[in-house]
Amino acid sequence: MKNKEEEKEFEIRAYDKVELALLYCPGRSGETALRTLLRWIRQCAPLMEALEEIGYNNRRHRFLRQEVERIVRFLGEP
Repeated sequence: MKNKEEEKEFEIRAYDKVELALLYCPGRSGETALRTLLRWIRQCAPLMEALEEIGYNNRRHRFLRQEVERIVRFLGEP
């Protein structure tokens, strides 16, 4: 039987970077999860290109909805 968290589908929307990172890396600290997610993003050249095409700003503390769409397209749902 699934609990409520497992039943909830992933929603494409704007996320704080740490919030999204924790969805991809549950059980880790926010800092570690964020470092891991950002490393995955940097290592995926097609994803980096897709993000740069829409004006990704790595200094922003949030991923915009468009950025989340591309991240999910290349890395899959968390």
